[in-house]
Amino acid sequence: MPPLQSFINYPQDGSYICSSKSIYAQIAGNFPSPCRKFHISSDLNSADKIAATLLSTLKKDKVFHKVVKNKFLLSDQLLGKQSGKFITLYLEVNQATSDNTIEKVSSILADLKKEHGIRPGPTVPSRRTKEHKEKEEVFDNLGFIYGGFVVDPTL
Repeated sequence: MPPLQSFINYPQDGSYICSSKSIYAQIAGNFPSPCRKFHISSDLNSADKIAATLLSTLKKDKVFHKVVKNKFLLSDQLLGKQSGKFITLYLEVNQATSDNTIEKVSSILADLKKEHGIRPGPTVPSRRTKEHKEKEEVFDNLGFIYGGFVVDPTL
């Protein structure tokens, strides 16, 4: 197994913006504002398979998102207050649009679980007391997708 630091979750083709101040790489583009925010969880062993499959779909469908840059950072995050956040989706506030995207992502994750045994992170918080004021609902029966609350990403 390669060292955790060398693992890259996102394509290195210039379509993602990286800042040294953030653990995330975000797809180039603009956040919908306001938006409905969802998180996709992953354990360390599933992250590369989820990223390899899901990021290309999100990019093709023009879904604004960010992803933890590497396994080293994901490993740290799984132990802290942000546990469960691997990929964050920022969807239009329109519920039907959000539902369609979440259904597609959920279907992809279900297929990956069936074919490759992927797993969500060890814990998905039901409420983050400081960062979010809204309850983070679970949106799939496998425990990978949660959130769904409306935020202004510019704040």
